[in-house]
Amino acid sequence: MGPTPVSSPRIGIYRTRYLGDLVLFVPVLHKLLEQTKPENLFIVVNEGTEFPLKQLGVPFFPFDRGTFFRKMRSLEKLKSILRKQFFDFWIDMTLSDRSRHVTRSVRANVRAACGNPQDRREREPYDLFVPVDYNRGPGHVVDLWEQVFREAGLLLSVGEKNASIPVDPEAFASVESFLVEKELSGRPLLAIHPGGRHWFKRWPPDRFGLLALWWHQVKGGAVILVSTPQENTLADSVRSAVPPEVKVSSFRGTVPELHALFSRADLFVGNDSGPLHLARSAGAPVLGFFGSTLPAVWGPLKGPSTRMLYHPMPCSPCDHTGCTMGERNCLRQITVEESIDLIRNMDRDGSLRRKERV
Repeated sequence: MGPTPVSSPRIGIYRTRYLGDLVLFVPVLHKLLEQTKPENLFIVVNEGTEFPLKQLGVPFFPFDRGTFFRKMRSLEKLKSILRKQFFDFWIDMTLSDRSRHVTRSVRANVRAACGNPQDRREREPYDLFVPVDYNRGPGHVVDLWEQVFREAGLLLSVGEKNASIPVDPEAFASVESFLVEKELSGRPLLAIHPGGRHWFKRWPPDRFGLLALWWHQVKGGAVILVSTPQENTLADSVRSAVPPEVKVSSFRGTVPELHALFSRADLFVGNDSGPLHLARSAGAPVLGFFGSTLPAVWGPLKGPSTRMLYHPMPCSPCDHTGCTMGERNCLRQITVEESIDLIRNMDRDGSLRRKERV
């Protein structure tokens, strides 16, 4: 017999990683919210990644990622908060030294963790450990995470997965003002993000530029280049491949504003990174480039307007510690021509035509 279901359970989750990881977790959150009230959830995340939780009304603790002393103060504050609470389920989805330390402060009926089997240690503070292969699956990470919660005793629904995040009204108004100011309203919008956490996860920037040129010439559209201050060189490289007459506007807004911008885009094109998943959650048609990670595991959830380009190589998926392939690396195997062909196919089957504006 399995565990007895709990009505409207209190669920604590340790999920500290990057923004893209938390956006990918949204389908699981939607299913958890079918089982319990938002106020019965408590999620530990890294500071700066909390946007999805704010939009879904889920309580969270933003862990400070600053200096060593700020991290220690944040850790003690979190432990103090947790000592005053009781959970029916506590799920550690990070499996790190810090998450183990935090878990030892948690009072819960079930304390579970998931991660790679080789990361297990003796005297773990968990009642249940669910092995998860984050490199090869099998299956998408959303399916893997759902299975973790089911094995812990939560009866998540099966079937359709909801990856959507509501658009912030104030951020949307800010984006509308930006589009009016740049004279972009009413034009087909291509949003491009050339960045990525590692260089070997980035499609060559000059190819993004050629894609922007094609969008201008064939679609008569405008291009919005999304980047952080740390990605200035990448953005400049994209611009250098585009003639001056092509309208390319830069956008460096907050996370809510990025999400709102993507809700207005006719197409988002980018690498395996947070903005790709953010665009998918905003309802934008997306084209993503993958190489060192498997799109079947870490790509956006499949949908009628979701496309991925990936050329399997013997070394993929890699362990993200570096790449020795140089000019022959996996992302360089993806050509501009096949990207354009895929966009043409999306255009023909109606995937680029938005049903409505948010």
